Amino acid sequence: MRERVREPRGPLVRRPLPRYIKRMTADRHPAVLLPPDLDSIRRALARTQLPDVLPAGKHAAVALVLAGDAADLHVCLIRRAEQERDRWSGHMALPGGRVESGDPSVRAAAIRETREEVALRLDCVPYLGSLGTQPVRSAGKLTDISLSSFVFHLGETLEPLTPCDDEVAAAFWVPLRHLLDPVNAAYRPTLRDGVALDHPAVIFQGQYIWGLTYRVLTMFFERVQRRISRPE
Repeated sequence: MRERVREPRGPLVRRPLPRYIKRMTADRHPAVLLPPDLDSIRRALARTQLPDVLPAGKHAAVALVLAGDAADLHVCLIRRAEQERDRWSGHMALPGGRVESGDPSVRAAAIRETREEVALRLDCVPYLGSLGTQPVRSAGKLTDISLSSFVFHLGETLEPLTPCDDEVAAAFWVPLRHLLDPVNAAYRPTLRDGVALDHPAVIFQGQYIWGLTYRVLTMFFERVQRRISRPE
């Protein structure tokens, strides 16, 4: 998802909304896409499996963990601890981290990191599929790291989340409907080389979901024929 240089706004061009199931609020707010249910996610990801082999080069893996009612699913997000040497310090993120030499596969690394960071065990829960592998950008530049994302269904219960790693400050269950609701869309301002930039984001409990995590969630919603909330 590209950031924008902050400039005076021109005429607003409205594109037609996708032909998905929508609802309109009584006070004429923008249409809100209904969240995908568990069956539609299963169908969309049924043929999206990555080989369980360790890739060459630096690699990271994240888990997109879904839980809750099948028609009102939530996703687990964490807020990374503030650390000077962490380029994603304080960011909202999916549980995950670097693939280590002892990990039998990339997916196993996502499972291990999720257990270490929020005490959720994914070993025996349904694995729904992968969102593929993408290069990782930081501060607008490509890094030497690739990221693979894996989707799991934990169950109908929103299990307690226990941040249990020095890298995690907090953990949340975020409703998918929250990520689709335009009222939660915003721009996250940053300053890069003296230039003010605005990044598309979703706000949850006062925190910006933006950058790499926003891009992964965008991919997920595109797979299930939805569009993550974006600011006008």
